Amino acid sequence: MNNLQQFFCGSVLFLLLNAMQLGMAQGIIPTPKLLKAQDLATYYERALKGEQVVLLENELEKFYALTLEQETADPKGGLLILHDKGQTADWPFLLQQTRQFMPSVGWTTLSLDLPTPQGEALGRLAVNENANAEAPPETDEQWQARVLERIATGIRQLNNEGLLNIAILGYGDGGYWASRYLAERLSEEEETGYALILVDVVTHPDDVPSNLSQLDIPVLDLYMANSEFAHRQAQQRLAAVNRAKLTNFTQIHDALRQQSYGAAPIDRSTRRIWGWLRNNASGGEVNAVEKPTP
Repeated sequence: MNNLQQFFCGSVLFLLLNAMQLGMAQGIIPTPKLLKAQDLATYYERALKGEQVVLLENELEKFYALTLEQETADPKGGLLILHDKGQTADWPFLLQQTRQFMPSVGWTTLSLDLPTPQGEALGRLAVNENANAEAPPETDEQWQARVLERIATGIRQLNNEGLLNIAILGYGDGGYWASRYLAERLSEEEETGYALILVDVVTHPDDVPSNLSQLDIPVLDLYMANSEFAHRQAQQRLAAVNRAKLTNFTQIHDALRQQSYGAAPIDRSTRRIWGWLRNNASGGEVNAVEKPTP
């Protein structure tokens, strides 16, 4: 091992020991998962200058989200963004661009950090700051409940900001969770004022088509994969909506995106999302008194 490698390893060990000592002094034993979660939060706060980072809380936990307020004289509503499995509230490029662009056309964005199964999780913040930071083992059902509750918390956050016209944008696996949340928790009385956008949605065995068949709200199904499997899944979603005789469903097969998106200031898919929202979900008003909190 050369001197540079020795210095690097020694520096990392020093930082880890300091972090552990600080945590023990506060009654919290840090774990690798928790340290990674704190690192991500620190990165957001530094890279985004802090004002975009919000800490949300529900009865189960605390978690981070990224928000940007709309910038126009004619606000359109709130756009709740759900990332794909293995991604973040600010990555990849298409999610990041949509999150940052939509405020310029009247949409306040709130991008949630969704939890992954405990075996893959980066970490979890306890509601009680004095509690041990290591989360107890959870069942798959408990993890799913956490995902759905984070979505509900995001909607409440937008409602509390006076935004009652809500569009939920789900990428990949986030599209599944968005469709499931709306199918399970959106009552018929609440349907006015909601819209759903799916981007390359992951179709879990029959769940997404079934969820979509229950939603009489504007839905955009945008997919880019060009495989036979992707087209077959898209056809299943379209067939489920047709059988339910729903007319507010738009399905678009866009060109496949690459790792590099080029130098265009606004990606074509971002423009499609903007245009669809402008024509199908902008400016809807609901009665704030009669509308129950999700």
